[in-house]
Amino acid sequence: MQFEETGLALNPGARITVEGGGKSPLFLVEAPVKGDAWRSNWVGDQNLPEAHAFLHSSLIDGRPLSEASGEALGELQRIGLLVPAGAVSKRVDYDLTAATHCNSGTCVVSEVDAREVVGAPVRSNGFRIPDEWRSPGLALAFHRQGGIFGPVLAAEAESSGRSLAAQFDPPEVVTEFSRTGFVCLDQLLPHSHVLELGRYFQSLADEGYLERHDDRGTHRHIAHNHPVANFWHDQINARVSHLAGRPTKPSYSFASLYEAGGDLDWHTDRPPCEYTITLLLDYAPTKDDGHSPWPLRIRGRDQREHSIQQRIGDALIFRGRELEHSRPQLPAGHRSSSLLFHFVDFDYAGVMS
Repeated sequence: MQFEETGLALNPGARITVEGGGKSPLFLVEAPVKGDAWRSNWVGDQNLPEAHAFLHSSLIDGRPLSEASGEALGELQRIGLLVPAGAVSKRVDYDLTAATHCNSGTCVVSEVDAREVVGAPVRSNGFRIPDEWRSPGLALAFHRQGGIFGPVLAAEAESSGRSLAAQFDPPEVVTEFSRTGFVCLDQLLPHSHVLELGRYFQSLADEGYLERHDDRGTHRHIAHNHPVANFWHDQINARVSHLAGRPTKPSYSFASLYEAGGDLDWHTDRPPCEYTITLLLDYAPTKDDGHSPWPLRIRGRDQREHSIQQRIGDALIFRGRELEHSRPQLPAGHRSSSLLFHFVDFDYAGVMS
């Protein structure tokens, strides 16, 4: 079917699932909408009759349509199957090419070696490499803090033979976390990857690949257990175990990209969020000293309200089930992107997402 005269095009990023048979099957249409968000809609003959008739005729009856009614075009655009011809979502890739991803004095190891150094994985699928990174030319460059490895192209990595011994947080940081329930963490991830994560998730949001979440005034795009976030999530569990003083395991990761006007009410977290790390990936505009002016507020064990203003790349670990936390309204003209990693004690047997 041709849509040139309408200024619309079939969305190449859309996927359609058919459920049921007979005269009235249901169609699940999922699609990115550039400048908006990922859309997911069940299409039936009652809620979207014109779109349903179009899909039934095309997919079930095998009859291409030469034209569609204005009502059908409207419904098809509403669910993201049709988009403006000049606004098709582009592919977004995580950049593995920058040589700056390798820190000075790193060494390159294979995926198998990385599993051995990081330690016995607690997930059934172990140390996960996203499918799009599975390439013969990919290596993992060691980042000393906590036994972290960053993906790089092997041709751009340098081997130095440096020891792979992880350097965890010193005793005073562990003591502070035990006493207060929250503490700032240095060098959680290689800084160049922090910057790339910020660019990557913002690009996913801009191209419509992330969900939109406006519940209770949050005004943000989100990604739950994104494979790139989970790659890093698995690796920092050893550092969390060290800080907690007991074995822990990852529960779920969550990318949160706030827009102006968004806020976060005072709350404590659900059971799978015993320990939370929040890493600031991106913020604009920052203050002159590089800090975000949009604080994460925590009600501490000392009954005081603590206001933490992070710089890009700063991380904070806190006991989210115990300590109430919130954020005020994000000012006009500002945006903020964070990656949250949640953990539980190793013997926890409840929900994990």
